[in-house]
Amino acid sequence: MTDPRLSVWDRIAGSHTEKVAEVLDRMRPVIRVGEGLHPTAAAAIGGLYSMLVRVHPHTILEGDAAMGPNPWGIDTLADLPDRLVPCRPTPATSPTEDILIGAGPDIGGAELWLGGDDWTALAGHHPAPLTPDEHAFGVHAAAALTAAEVMKRVLGPLGMTNVPMTGPLVWNLLDYRLAAAGSIATPIHQTLDVVLFGAGSVGSSTAGLLVCDPGTSGTVVVVDPDSFDPVRNPYRYPASTGTGRGPKADWVAGLLSKAGWRASGCCQRVADWTSSQETPGWAGIAVSSVDRVDGRLDVADVLAHTTVSVGVAGLALHAQVEHCFDEFACPYCDFAGEAAPMTRIQARAQQVGLSPARVAQLDLDGTVLEPDDVAAAVAAGRVRAEQADQLVGRRLDDLIRRVYAEATVPAAGEEPAAVTSPYVSWMGGLLAAAELAKAARGLLPLDRRVDLDLSGVPLGVQSRRPRNQAGTCICSSPKRRAWAGRLYGQDGRRQ
Repeated sequence: MTDPRLSVWDRIAGSHTEKVAEVLDRMRPVIRVGEGLHPTAAAAIGGLYSMLVRVHPHTILEGDAAMGPNPWGIDTLADLPDRLVPCRPTPATSPTEDILIGAGPDIGGAELWLGGDDWTALAGHHPAPLTPDEHAFGVHAAAALTAAEVMKRVLGPLGMTNVPMTGPLVWNLLDYRLAAAGSIATPIHQTLDVVLFGAGSVGSSTAGLLVCDPGTSGTVVVVDPDSFDPVRNPYRYPASTGTGRGPKADWVAGLLSKAGWRASGCCQRVADWTSSQETPGWAGIAVSSVDRVDGRLDVADVLAHTTVSVGVAGLALHAQVEHCFDEFACPYCDFAGEAAPMTRIQARAQQVGLSPARVAQLDLDGTVLEPDDVAAAVAAGRVRAEQADQLVGRRLDDLIRRVYAEATVPAAGEEPAAVTSPYVSWMGGLLAAAELAKAARGLLPLDRRVDLDLSGVPLGVQSRRPRNQAGTCICSSPKRRAWAGRLYGQDGRRQ
């Protein structure tokens, strides 16, 4: 049986893949919770457990606390292990090594500690205070960074490239610098109009973290054409309890509805949703975590006033705040020079073992995989026969081997093992949720981009990327720029 934590697209599960799975099983993270944990901090510790148990099935949670708002629907932290049983992979071996993680400065003997407050993350090898109030997003960031450290500890000896923490880490989500956020004046609270493009691992994590923040609310439309995959998604979506079924958009909208948002789901592609709108533009905030290049083009074509784009590749991710067709990069600028469609189609055809004509139909028309498609991929040696039933009715992208929120472990003479890394998705969702929380409170947004590589540590740097200067991006279109000006002012400019 295929290990759900590892890439399922390998033709043959070699000894290297089996060794990686065994190493994951032999590590037992032990999360020890201090006394008097604030409910919002308890939700962040729940996030840490949720990220770890999907990879390390022997993960233990010691201690208890009342839970603040959370996506798993539990009242106390001690309820979480039972709630996440469907997300726990079946171990093939017993643990042989523990790593103790301290949640609270009163925990002694831990190898890793996490702490922080609403906007500041504290992590490292020394005790750290836990002092959140409204939403503990800083502690959530520390939790994701701590989960990354565990992965480095486990997979580093097998060859995974990594840079571990060597000292205390202080990092904040207000300006993303390596310093504490500092004091914040009493903010305003305003409701938001949001469209969430993508309800996958990052989009659902965005929703899960917004659930943890009762101070951010409003109206949200969740747009995603896919359905929840009970075979793989539970091990990659930290907000999931593993019981989701049906359209992802409806599941994520349900999470937000229970948290007080006026939420609705649309099981559509971005372009179809845009075409269905009565008027052009989106006066609120669009959050994009789509994972296809043409999907990013469709997001740019929405002409949203503000877009928060989150992208993931392996253990690297970025968040970028874009204002409608100003002088900085739009959601599509990074991809405007990509290969022509037929070049891409031919490459994909070779990759999956189907004819270019069929790949064009699947890729451009959004047609789903039929039994004959999957049989052809099996015959070409692209996937194993036992995986065929899982792929019928899925998208072409599900057939293509790709590394998304996964750690890659190389091996001589074998395919590298790709290990699911849910902390990447949680961090990506956190960056988007933090930007929405700032907007709801009247705080300054990200200006304009932050990049992270969770095989290392945050660098504390923001960057501004100019818009595509070659004139090949959609944001250079005179017609669209004119529309942006009519909707939001001259050139859509918002500094």
